[in-house]
Amino acid sequence: MIKKLEQRIFLLIMVSLSIIILGTITLFAILNYNNTINTTNFIMDRFMGEEAKKNPDGRIEDYKIKPENTIDGVYNFLIQNSIIVQSSAPSNDKTINEYALKIAKKNTEKGMIGKYIYKVRKINPNTVRITFVENEDTIFHIKTIFIVSVIISIASLLAIYKLAKKVSKMIVKPVEETFEKQKQFISDASHELKTPLAVIEANSDVLENKIGKNKWINYIQNEADSMNKLINELLLLAKIENLDNLKEYKQLNLSKEVEIILSMFESMAYEKQVIIKSKISENITMNGNKEDIEHIVSTLTDNAIKHTETQKEVVIELKKEKNEIILEVKNMGAPIPEEEREKIFERFYRIDKSRNRNEKSYGLGLAISKFTIEKYNGKIEVFYKDNFTVFKVTIPN
Repeated sequence: MIKKLEQRIFLLIMVSLSIIILGTITLFAILNYNNTINTTNFIMDRFMGEEAKKNPDGRIEDYKIKPENTIDGVYNFLIQNSIIVQSSAPSNDKTINEYALKIAKKNTEKGMIGKYIYKVRKINPNTVRITFVENEDTIFHIKTIFIVSVIISIASLLAIYKLAKKVSKMIVKPVEETFEKQKQFISDASHELKTPLAVIEANSDVLENKIGKNKWINYIQNEADSMNKLINELLLLAKIENLDNLKEYKQLNLSKEVEIILSMFESMAYEKQVIIKSKISENITMNGNKEDIEHIVSTLTDNAIKHTETQKEVVIELKKEKNEIILEVKNMGAPIPEEEREKIFERFYRIDKSRNRNEKSYGLGLAISKFTIEKYNGKIEVFYKDNFTVFKVTIPN
């Protein structure tokens, strides 16, 4: 959980600063490029004159290249239907001719190509006049700005990455320390409660043997059992959150494990008059921990039976699709409200607190299951379909 929080803060800082820095650098490069092109275009207009462009008739004759307007390093092309009608460029310069034909096919007014800056004047739908200015210094300046911008961008991203890492760790550190203290407290308190609880259970059994059964002793025993279940869940929660204590995984036959676990719930289903149906594909294996699988399947099955109406069905399906193992536990009962479906995986969250209290449920089972599933890079989701509430577990394999 802490790692996820740190990653989210890191991404938020990284993305935010990257957008600001890269946006600023990109804007500077674009403005510099446009300013250079516009300045050169202004000079071209000064040299070539704009009177022909303003001619409302748009006659080709007005745009024909006049010898007296020819300037060194400035070349004009008159192109009609992709054919060069007139040109002031040297006849042996094939490159600039190719540039002119290429630009004529594009729908651009100005830009840069090769060692030239160009401007396009559209005479009519089929005819354009293109003016080239040979300006290697200006183009070299533009390319230099672009290269420098790229280098600065890369350096900025590296600096932002290091800064985001450092800041995210600093922000998360107090939370991590508090979380570690909380885990330690839960673990210590749970262990400390084990001893007095064991004494209460032992004394209640002795008292029952001496004076016989009565409702007061029964209340003590029920509450002691409830307390014992809560302590065990708290210990399990503290245990699975401590990644250093994770047991080594081994190859498991998941199909057989699920069948064994379901057989333990037959008496519970019979007592509640619920029908259990299973559709388990054979020989599905995975690398995992047996206790993790037992907790996930047991929690979901127990939850399904408790929330299924009498004479209704609980269906457990286990299958493999492509590279994923899919476990679905379905029960026929009142659907979980949509706004509650994400909250039920939070610790100590209970939709119906009074009902869960009677059933000795403290809202930890699903939270532990979700944490365990995510440990395998899997996910759990809940939805309502065809009169069934469906808990779907997907684990990559």
